[in-house]
Amino acid sequence: MASVAHRVWNETLTFLALAFLVAFSYPAFVDPVPSSTQTLLNIVQWVSWIAFAADLIYGLYKAKDKKKYLMKHPLEVGAVLLPFLRPLRLLRVISFGSLVIQKVAVGRQFAITIKVIITSIFVAYISAVQITIIERDTDGSNIKKFGDGLWWAMTTVTTVGYGDRFPTTTEGRFLAVGLMIMGISLMGVITASVASWFVKMGQGESTK
Repeated sequence: MASVAHRVWNETLTFLALAFLVAFSYPAFVDPVPSSTQTLLNIVQWVSWIAFAADLIYGLYKAKDKKKYLMKHPLEVGAVLLPFLRPLRLLRVISFGSLVIQKVAVGRQFAITIKVIITSIFVAYISAVQITIIERDTDGSNIKKFGDGLWWAMTTVTTVGYGDRFPTTTEGRFLAVGLMIMGISLMGVITASVASWFVKMGQGESTK
């Protein structure tokens, strides 16, 4: 019974993360947002925050070592402290998908690579939404539409950095620093996985 309740609660949090993602993304595509719609978006975001906060507090309450619990659950802590990280709970779906790929298709390494690529795209999308909302109404900004924000996010997370789109606000620059650090890490994993794959291919050829 407890396991069923736990599964239902996790599915509820996943649904709320998806609902939050929609509510979070909407202002990046529609400007200005009608007041009635904004009220609904605010309700969705507050409900999701309360659910994530309750989940974190309950987990802390049940944990014997609270410090260790916080260190092992950075995503849950981030989802409560930083609103735009809440949709990252959906990465659990990606984790499940990578396990399926691992068992059905070509193995663990390929599954991890696919997971990292999808994670990179997902993080870039969230960053694009956030940077568009931050920069759009700022004088002198060159990120005015979601397309501009997405182009900036993709060139940043892939460490290309053309420089034709860039944040001008302090908040936008903090977001850029976080995306740069994450981009270097994610691209490093992808590069290492591809290099390892080529090495294994070379070793396979040499043993024939």
